[in-house]
Amino acid sequence: MGKKTKDSIRDDYEKLKNEIIGDKVNEIFRNHPKDYIAKMEELGFEYFEDDDGCEEIEERNAKPENQRQRDLIAYFQNKKKLSRKIFESYTEEKAAENPNYPLIRRSFKEANQNLKSLLLYGLDNYPGRIDLLSDLAFFHEFENILSLLITYYTKACVDQANLDTFSELAKDFYYSTNLDGYEAYYALRELFEPETDKRKIIEFLIAEEEEAERKAYQPIDFEQRIVQKAH
Repeated sequence: MGKKTKDSIRDDYEKLKNEIIGDKVNEIFRNHPKDYIAKMEELGFEYFEDDDGCEEIEERNAKPENQRQRDLIAYFQNKKKLSRKIFESYTEEKAAENPNYPLIRRSFKEANQNLKSLLLYGLDNYPGRIDLLSDLAFFHEFENILSLLITYYTKACVDQANLDTFSELAKDFYYSTNLDGYEAYYALRELFEPETDKRKIIEFLIAEEEEAERKAYQPIDFEQRIVQKAH
């Protein structure tokens, strides 16, 4: 085996360093799916918005292509009143094989008040529906409705009997409100008695998040990690 040159040693060093950074980045995407941008910036990365504006162009050019979509647009534009039929049109459109996402997304970004009323109507009549809670969280990105988000997510978590679904709801609740400074896990923990299944799940999620935070803030020691990987 030939002796390594300075260039090959430097190349090995850069390769291992990139692997270490890659490990950190993968860890952030795994543990912080909804606030990965902030965590990436903590590592020294800079975030830039997409300059192409592809979504904006799609939304600006989006037109209703069927009667269901025409009904929704008429409702968003105050030409129809909220009804069960309108709500069903919304859910059917989202479940369609080829939904007109740009058309609907445009109303979210405009913080359309009729769209918000539709989501609240759905959650009042079908409490705890994860798809509607996710849509309400998305709406929150364009209009601050934190108190509504807390109210509906909290009720969904309290009412949910399936523990796997409860765990997913709690995670969604946390990530949807964390950037606003709301500590959903700690708020939920106070609602459940010690030693109950839901309390144990919340305590596990808190411990998991605290460990992820500890690792995220841990400085990267390139030299030590490279020695470890080399062995």
